[in-house]
Amino acid sequence: MRAGSTNWNLIHAEAVEELMGVEPPERAKYIRVIMAELSRIQSHIIWFGAFCLGTGFDTGFKLAFGYRDYILDLFEMITGGRVYPAGYICPGGVRRDFPEGAAERTISVLDQIGKMVLFEEMENPILLARAKGIGILKLEDACRLGATGPILRASGLKADVRKDEPYEVYDRFDFEVPVREEGDAYARYLVGVEEIKQSARIIRQALQQLPEGDTLAPGLKRIKLTTKLPKGDVYVRNEVARGEAGMYMVGDGSDKPYRVKIRGPSFLHMIPVLEHLLVGAQVADVPAIYWSLNICPADLDR
Repeated sequence: MRAGSTNWNLIHAEAVEELMGVEPPERAKYIRVIMAELSRIQSHIIWFGAFCLGTGFDTGFKLAFGYRDYILDLFEMITGGRVYPAGYICPGGVRRDFPEGAAERTISVLDQIGKMVLFEEMENPILLARAKGIGILKLEDACRLGATGPILRASGLKADVRKDEPYEVYDRFDFEVPVREEGDAYARYLVGVEEIKQSARIIRQALQQLPEGDTLAPGLKRIKLTTKLPKGDVYVRNEVARGEAGMYMVGDGSDKPYRVKIRGPSFLHMIPVLEHLLVGAQVADVPAIYWSLNICPADLDR
């Protein structure tokens, strides 16, 4: 799930930590939030670009993937990896601290991204004609079919795990959960654009509040593949870019989990939600409907 790999690093690390009874240092928690929100922005930029392409707004696609590279440059600077940030978030914290200049570079990138999110104000006639009133997902259907994240919020339900069950240090930040009532492809697009702004808002606060200290829990300075997981089971859920993600992990006392079950948001958005929206739709509207759901093919591979 390359557009949100850091978010999946985080939920895996949290599951292991809950099984092992490990508490990451405060500084690591803030860095995790910063990386998770950068990952969310990157994912939403890809969504923006693909949605623009699917609705005939080719310029939006080209600009989006240019802006995405700013985030990838940050990932490379901080983690050493671009598309896949090399397991930077790990059980116990993060693998290394922010390098010198990373905070200033992050602020500069957010300033650049801020120029991109003005696209919803352009009222592009092609995008409006292809998306407004298309693929309407009513709230009752969204709940019945298992929609989460931006898809659910675009149908009118203000639900976000970061607010409803805060994890890491999300309860220390002031941010809004974008919601629309229309439930159409254009509403889903607007929610995604607004979430880019809110993620930037969270990152700026996290950088301002970033405490000093360690970035890895004591006792985990050297991560070993032979570390044994205690017996027990845990379920962790997070708000990833495409919706709600869950991870169920069972430990049996060995160095490998007995079972890991991942609940990704795209599977339900693809199977029941997309199928529901395509009933009676025009063939020409399929690209707008499909891309408005921000489906990740890798999340479907079960």
